[in-house]
Amino acid sequence: MGAAWARPVPGSRGFTKPIGCHRGASKPPEPKEDLVLDLVYIGLTIVVFAALWLLVKGVERFER
Repeated sequence: MGAAWARPVPGSRGFTKPIGCHRGASKPPEPKEDLVLDLVYIGLTIVVFAALWLLVKGVERFER
């Protein structure tokens, strides 16, 4: 058995194709889908930080 960092030589028993080079590989997402997903993550981030901010403000008010 060879070293863990050594790459197999094409044609040898251990050679595997790189990911995505086989038939039926999924196509890359459309740019519009990427934009929508980015906007969803931005919106979720804003909602989470707003909820945390309201929680902190509620705790501050409760302590008084």
